Amino acid sequence: MIKIGTGEFPSGQAWDHKGKTELVQIFISYDDDAIKFLQCLYAENGKLVLSERPDGSYPGKKFSTVMLQYPDEFLTSLTGTCSEGSGYEKLTSIEFGTNLRRHGPFGQVYRGGKDFDFQMGNHQPFGGFHGTTASCVLESIGVYVKPIASLSNPNSDQQVKVL
Repeated sequence: MIKIGTGEFPSGQAWDHKGKTELVQIFISYDDDAIKFLQCLYAENGKLVLSERPDGSYPGKKFSTVMLQYPDEFLTSLTGTCSEGSGYEKLTSIEFGTNLRRHGPFGQVYRGGKDFDFQMGNHQPFGGFHGTTASCVLESIGVYVKPIASLSNPNSDQQVKVL
């Protein structure tokens, strides 16, 4: 899998959902100045599994839920903004794109902030989230992207050999 993310020099507590590909629901906690945390509900072996909340994160004053039409709806993009805050970077807004629609943005888009835009494509490439938490907010976020595994069946879950 390919790992992409927003943090150039993240210094916070790392969290990782690599390999959790069957996304069902996303929970977003935020304030006017930052995204506080994300938690996700995944389907694993026919059961629903809730991810842990990242260490060092606290609820914000606002909360939203994204419910995907699993298994027909899947993540295709992740966009948002980051800004500097007291010596660390923080996520200020986030938006999720799927093969069916867009969810968000959640949080506040600040002028002068750094935009991020991860376009993964429509071949069910999502391989999980990762990121860091610092000073009770999301410092960085990223995704794992699965490359296509076969020219004859680009939606296959087979692994790509890395030489």
